[in-house]
Amino acid sequence: MQLTLVVPGPLDWTASVLASLDPRAPALARLLASGGAPVIEEDGLVASACRACGIARQGDWPVAPWLAHAAGLAPEHAYWLCAEPATLVVGQDDVRLRALVEDLTAADAAALCATLNAHFVADGVQFLAPMPGHWFARVEQAQQISTRPPEAAQGAQLFAFLPAGADAGRWKRWQSEVQMLLFEHAVNLRREQEALAPVNSVWLWGGGRYARTEATATHSTAIFADDTRLRELARGAALDVAAVPSGFDALPRTPCTTVWLETFDADAAPTRLAAIDRAWMAPVLRALSTGALRELELVLGGRERALRFPVRRSALARRLRARLAPPRLSRLLAGFAPGV
Repeated sequence: MQLTLVVPGPLDWTASVLASLDPRAPALARLLASGGAPVIEEDGLVASACRACGIARQGDWPVAPWLAHAAGLAPEHAYWLCAEPATLVVGQDDVRLRALVEDLTAADAAALCATLNAHFVADGVQFLAPMPGHWFARVEQAQQISTRPPEAAQGAQLFAFLPAGADAGRWKRWQSEVQMLLFEHAVNLRREQEALAPVNSVWLWGGGRYARTEATATHSTAIFADDTRLRELARGAALDVAAVPSGFDALPRTPCTTVWLETFDADAAPTRLAAIDRAWMAPVLRALSTGALRELELVLGGRERALRFPVRRSALARRLRARLAPPRLSRLLAGFAPGV
């Protein structure tokens, strides 16, 4: 059995939070220590989700066409981007992404997209809103851009997170035009009166075509997740996703399995991480030592990046050293915590 076990959140925790968690996750620390140096995944958990679903990287990780397919749209051979309705805030020296806007009505989303479509018809850009809080941008020709997901940019200065690549200048210009069109839109004027966040921009990310290649043939034979994005990606790829079981011992044994554990913040970490260590990490460690589990990829994620630890059966000497001097989670993740 090969297992990919994803733990979202730890890379967003500060060094002091990680240090406070050292006694609560001894099995996790031993697994990380036996895995050696991690692979740094700059594309974060988006890459892990795509790999689980057998979605190959194009110029970008092509999240948009697969999510569009899951939403009932026909991707065909067009190029798609997620165009999430968003609120930007302008400071004295910078612009930041405050949040995505998820409380739109269907009528408001349709009105905003109609304005954008009327303006961009000559450019061949079409905005679609199959769900009020999740929009897409569609063009016929493939685009040479790379993007970042909204969670990576939230609260940060935007410059480093805007589209890059040969066609990025065009999309940055279009994004500025979107902002001008939405700034005094009747929907936003009404939302302002109602003390609701305005939709003054869209966040463009996850571009690509809906194209199955040889690289998409390899995917998890079983996916267990409660994460909405992963479940929708899997649906777009015609894969089944089951709810996360109570622990490793309740996990069905399939050849290639991905388990995506729940996301929780630092405030909940002491309780939740200890529970995960008991239900997942300790039995996984035992299964590796007995050979019941052949191979493990342990993925720790944050908003901007992820760490991939390939773990195999430890050498006897390493296991003995671990018993004598248990590794510490804070030391193993030193250098990856925010502010380090």
